[in-house]
Amino acid sequence: MKVEANYDYLPDAVIVEGPKAGGHLGFKEEQIGDHNYSLEKLVPEIVDELKLHEEKYHQTIPLIAAGGIYTGDDINKIMKLGASGVQMGTRFVTTEECDASQGFKQAYIDASEKDIEIIKSPVGMPGRAIFSDFIRKVKEGRKQPKKCPFKCIKTCDIDKSPYCIIVALINALKGNSKMALHLPEAMRSEQLKYHP
Repeated sequence: MKVEANYDYLPDAVIVEGPKAGGHLGFKEEQIGDHNYSLEKLVPEIVDELKLHEEKYHQTIPLIAAGGIYTGDDINKIMKLGASGVQMGTRFVTTEECDASQGFKQAYIDASEKDIEIIKSPVGMPGRAIFSDFIRKVKEGRKQPKKCPFKCIKTCDIDKSPYCIIVALINALKGNSKMALHLPEAMRSEQLKYHP
């Protein structure tokens, strides 16, 4: 574990994000649909690795699973595989408590599974996004930033980048769907309402 070797410190927890996550994916495109890289396969392997460090240092290191976890049944299954908890994002985007614009939330509600696709990010990593006019223009080569307003990622080359990810995400948050990038999990959202 790098944190242990570099800093003589164990992490408070480890988060593993599977290939069904939204946004940037820590996988090569061909690994996304490969069962060998599924969250269900990764969790037990990582739990076994963490046990070695827990035994050595007499310290618990919780594993938090993320990506494609959407229902109570999903939570139950991943916890039975050894995860200590879950991280969920897309599931709650459409709630009243989420501070994103109504336009942002509506893009998730209106999307069907066929609208969710894998795209290349400005740094070349695959990412999951809802198809939109913005994505169509990127695919046609019609989007290209003129300047880099943020310089947020060292490996992002403004001359080759198809778009600025920060600008696209800010536009999405504001509800400007024509210039926006929406990054859901592999499953589509529905509007969630709290009923006391």
